[in-house]
Amino acid sequence: MGLTKLGIRETAFENCLRKPFATGDSILILCNFRSIRPRYLLDQETTLSWLAEAHARAESRKDACIGKSDSEGLSADRIARIVKRYGCSSEQIAVRGTEICDFTHTNWEKMELFHFRDGPFGPSMSQRSAQFSEISRRVCAQFFTPEITAPDHVVHVTCTGYVSPSSAQEIAAKNNWQQKTVVTHAYHMGCYAALPAVRIVEGFLAKARLNAGNRSSDYRADIFHTEVCSLHVQLQDHSPEQLVVQSLFADGFIVYSAVHHEEIGRANGAGLRVDALQEEIIPETETAITWDCSEWGMRMRLSSIVPEAISANLVAYMQRLCKRCNVSFEETCANAVFAVHPGGPKIIDRIQALLGLRDEQLQASRHILKTCGNMSSATLPHVWENICADSSVSNGTMVVSLAFGPGLCISGALMRKIVNT
Repeated sequence: MGLTKLGIRETAFENCLRKPFATGDSILILCNFRSIRPRYLLDQETTLSWLAEAHARAESRKDACIGKSDSEGLSADRIARIVKRYGCSSEQIAVRGTEICDFTHTNWEKMELFHFRDGPFGPSMSQRSAQFSEISRRVCAQFFTPEITAPDHVVHVTCTGYVSPSSAQEIAAKNNWQQKTVVTHAYHMGCYAALPAVRIVEGFLAKARLNAGNRSSDYRADIFHTEVCSLHVQLQDHSPEQLVVQSLFADGFIVYSAVHHEEIGRANGAGLRVDALQEEIIPETETAITWDCSEWGMRMRLSSIVPEAISANLVAYMQRLCKRCNVSFEETCANAVFAVHPGGPKIIDRIQALLGLRDEQLQASRHILKTCGNMSSATLPHVWENICADSSVSNGTMVVSLAFGPGLCISGALMRKIVNT
């Protein structure tokens, strides 16, 4: 999906993409992406049916607890209609992954977490946290085997579970990396967290470069995402907002490295050179996206104003981001590949219309949404991985990354695909 392969003629703009930006700010390459699919991959229609039945059972259990008759509460048929109306359809998401076996069957007596024996709310926060801890440890051990070269730094990114010591700390100790590897935690930022994580490692690499006397350094920082979104379904809440969330989010795991840009030879294949990072908070949107800890898991609020708030501010934001690299906003929108966090189908549609993008410019984002769902902070790195692996995206192609999260934040980056030949 490179510029010439998109049918766009060679321009002075494309020529400049093959050279370092004039600002000279770029110091890092993101490379060596490795993702692990969750244990259970479920088609969306099966998942929606499961959600409808589970919500109906939670409603029945709630009615029993407060002494309501079946005729007074929401019927199973009505809940099924609500799920079908507000849940993301299979046309938008084909498959989502989960680490939770409960979602693979409807034998409610054999459910490990969502059995409703203790009431309509499902597992407690402590039960969900224990499950997250076990999953995070197992996935971390798959990524960081003793045979690999120890990274200088690991940034562990998640917003779906916390335990101390973390799985990243435990694996460093298990692999005898205690004196080599430093662990930093970047927690609870939500869907846009990959970009703050890149900003964090940019600082680490800059310090390593300074300590090396401003010479090339073999310093490597790994960014590690563990998102188990399926742990936090709120089956007692049948509101449209919650049904959108529960039919959209999925589990995702990915790790990738950040190295100095002179070290592109250490990249296995292609990487993304980061040339500018920018993050801004949209005024008066503090409650548009929230992610709170509750007694019964973590609970998300996703306001209907989010698409409108993004629409009202994105063009001016993009113009400021392009100005940082002295590139044209208009030509960037015309020629770049866009790695947009697919917070939902409407977000991608709105950005495409707002910036006048063609379908092929958003191909990677739509592909990840369709095949994986929204994996919170792990989603945008999966889009990056897809772009790096796509041979039709040519060397030097501009990649614009955009993500949105609590704040309401717009976080973005200008990157270039760099192919290690």
